[in-house]
Amino acid sequence: MSFHVFRPIWKQVELTTRPLKKRRLLSSDSYTAAPRAPYRILLFGADEFSCATLSAIHDAREDLVEELVVVTPPDARTGRGLKTIHRPPLREMAESLNLASIALPPTTLLKAYKPPTSFLDPTSSTPSLLDPSRTLLLTASFGHLIPTTLLSLFPPLNTLNVHPSLLPKYRGAAPIQWAIVHGEQSTGVSVQELSRGKFDQGRLLGQKHVSMPPLADFKTLEPILAREGANLLVEVLRNLEKAQANAVAQTGVVSHASKIVRDHARIVWDRMGSDELKRLQRGIGHQFPLWTTLKAFPSNPNERSQPPKTIQLQLLDNPAFSVPDSVPIAELTSLPPGSTAFDPRTKTLFVRCAAGVVGVEKVKGAGGKWVGSGEWWNGVGRKLGTMRME
Repeated sequence: MSFHVFRPIWKQVELTTRPLKKRRLLSSDSYTAAPRAPYRILLFGADEFSCATLSAIHDAREDLVEELVVVTPPDARTGRGLKTIHRPPLREMAESLNLASIALPPTTLLKAYKPPTSFLDPTSSTPSLLDPSRTLLLTASFGHLIPTTLLSLFPPLNTLNVHPSLLPKYRGAAPIQWAIVHGEQSTGVSVQELSRGKFDQGRLLGQKHVSMPPLADFKTLEPILAREGANLLVEVLRNLEKAQANAVAQTGVVSHASKIVRDHARIVWDRMGSDELKRLQRGIGHQFPLWTTLKAFPSNPNERSQPPKTIQLQLLDNPAFSVPDSVPIAELTSLPPGSTAFDPRTKTLFVRCAAGVVGVEKVKGAGGKWVGSGEWWNGVGRKLGTMRME
């Protein structure tokens, strides 16, 4: 049985641009100007991250909003047998606030989309905005490229996106996840112009640094960045003319945060150390549990070896827990990566990795349910004889 090892995509290139006249990029504490007239706003989004943006805009509606329409992807069938219908959280929030919301058709999505009639000039024979300077298209975790045909209806710096990284670092679909996986000590949020035909390459209207909480996982970090990004966007909108005048091109080192897929969660024992594995679990474990293949070597040489099995693991990630110094565990350090040992005192399975040893909290076999590693060992692991994870 062969498996393709999918390594995390982390590309870095130096972004070079022509020298620009130095401008001060706005941060969330640098706004003093009075707000412009209220805006007609189209907000494109889908998930909990974009809900924070909607909440902040709605809270500021008295001085910022003349009309607000929310646009989301269509409902999607998920789960086993596609029996569960998932509704975008942003649409549910919009409905709870009695806001107009539009679910894009599943077949065409944005191909034929036009702004609501109230946004358009009724005297024009072709689609054009009634008041372009006071009409905004905003996106937050929408997940789809806005067509140039739609963006071209708006002044370029009236189409803005909230992105959870300090661009041009971590351009792409999963900036929060990869910041955690790579052990960043700090991250941030950006308000950028929506670039035509490309993701995350627009001019910057605002940025804010955010410290990474200790041992942060995705579920901890996402709401922090969602809130900071939403607040920064509101401050940009309250001083939009100033922010537009001071918008700057992205410069510096570019890095790409690719969409998370299942192969990213595969453990490569001879390449990944214990700290890296724990960060991987914190960053993407909510989407895909870490997994590996288990190869057993029967103690009876007359027994046939079983083919490798795929299992999912939840690693121990408690800083108060220390690896025991019992003989079986101590011997792991001299064995190849992927070697296993069970500690009866803590009832925990341990695995040798590229640097150090990791404890396994829970195990899940194909078609099974999550069980503690001690229970798994007593029910399955002990019967397998010598085994190695690959």
